[in-house]
Amino acid sequence: MPASNLATHMPEPLEQELATYNAKLGELLSNVGKFVLIKGDAVEGVYDTYADALKVGYERFKLAPFMVKQIAPAEQVLFFARELDLECRQSI
Repeated sequence: MPASNLATHMPEPLEQELATYNAKLGELLSNVGKFVLIKGDAVEGVYDTYADALKVGYERFKLAPFMVKQIAPAEQVLFFARELDLECRQSI
């Protein structure tokens, strides 16, 4: 099948869960530092640890996709999307 016949938009993994997190962030901020479990458009719970949230996620949803995310007022940038033209300097 030619690529032009494929669906024009394939959802990214956890796209709906990320949208739910962003939509509910105002409500979630009273729990900064804790971990939220999200499945689709539903906040399933807030937990003290990542392990607790992950455990409940697997118990409820087995291998179906779900998201566990630490609640924070702003996202921390963990990588750059493009190369930076920087010279390496070596200390002597």
